[in-house]
This record gives sequence, structure tokens and C-alpha cells, in this order.
Amino acid sequence: MRSRNSSIKDLCRIQKSPSFNEFLQTLAMTLAARNIETWEHSVLVKKYAVMLGLRLELSQEEIRQLRMGALLHDIGKIGIRDDILLKPSALTENEYDRLKDHPEIGSRILAPAKALSSIIPIALHHHEQYNGKGYPHGLRGEKIPLAARIVSLADAFEAMTSGRLYRKAMTFQKALEEIQIQLGRQFDPYLGQAFVEMIMEEISLKLRANEIRQIEP
Repeated sequence: MRSRNSSIKDLCRIQKSPSFNEFLQTLAMTLAARNIETWEHSVLVKKYAVMLGLRLELSQEEIRQLRMGALLHDIGKIGIRDDILLKPSALTENEYDRLKDHPEIGSRILAPAKALSSIIPIALHHHEQYNGKGYPHGLRGEKIPLAARIVSLADAFEAMTSGRLYRKAMTFQKALEEIQIQLGRQFDPYLGQAFVEMIMEEISLKLRANEIRQIEP
């Protein structure tokens, strides 16, 4: 997991952006203050989502919206009770049902700011599934907004590869295998395959870099 100092630096960089209005800054600060782990998760989700967006050659405006939307995709969790959000063990079925309210809470939080209307679909639909079995609206296939489908992949991958008190983190390889199993089910098959290939390329580059460092005098 990233260090607290690293996550705070990310937040500070975002705050310095000229396009980052006061309302968006307040939301980011609120999320970080409420639960630093949720903020750290969101920063990494943003990283993976933007990487995939660039790979798909999305426009600059689409990347901007993806970046903001990924950072605030879990903003609705500030409306979830502490005993559920901060529980150090697995949730009960009833608690999980309450947690599933966070996309709609998030969309209501963002709704008053017209400048953020373009990222509401990300907050609202990042838990929809390609086969229509997600929530909150059970959207299917390409009826799920593209940015939400991208963030869904980034969100799941980051969650699987980050440890929790009640479960160990998966290896990148195992998480990618899980994503491949869910292509056409939980995830858009085209986007999911592109995501898997992207992460595999990143892993390969890092391995090569390590090998080079090992043989350098």
C-alpha cells in the first residue's frame, strides 16, 4: 500500500491544478480526511484508468473527465456509516447492501455542481457489470458509460491487488487472471483485454529494467 505521505503529495498536486475548483477540492479533502485508505485507493484507480484511457486514445477532455471521475468515484462513501466503512473484517450481507448505496449517494453529492455533471455517470455506474448484474441500475453492455466501464476495471484491479485486514492482496498475475475470467460478465471484453495487455506490458518493462540494473557494473 502507498504511504500516507505519498497520497498527501498526490492530493497537493491536484489542488494546485488551475482547473480544480473549490468544490472539487473540498470533496477530495473530505474523502481523504474521512478515510485515507479510500483516498489512496482512488489515487491508484485514477492512475490505472488514465493509463487505459491513453491507450484507447481518448481525447484530452475525455482523459480530464476520466481523471476527475476516477478520483471521486467513491465519494459517496462519505455517506456510509463508520461501522461499515471502517469495519476491519468482512461485511455481513446487510452491511454490504448498505455499502452498495454509495454510487447513488455519490451522484447526489456531485449533482449540485454543474461543472461536475460529466463525471456523475462514473460515480453512479462504476459498479455496473457488463452482463447487467451490477448495481445500482443493472445496466448492460455499452449502455454502461464508457468511462464507468474503464473505472470499473481499474477499481477492481486495484482492490484485488491491495491487501485488507481480512484478506491478502492478490498478485498482479492472479488479478489479471480473474479479470480475464470475468470478460463479458463483469467487464467489457474489449476494454478488459486491453487492460490486461497494458498491465502485462508494464510488468514486462519493469522486469527488463530490473534485469538491466542487475547486469550493470
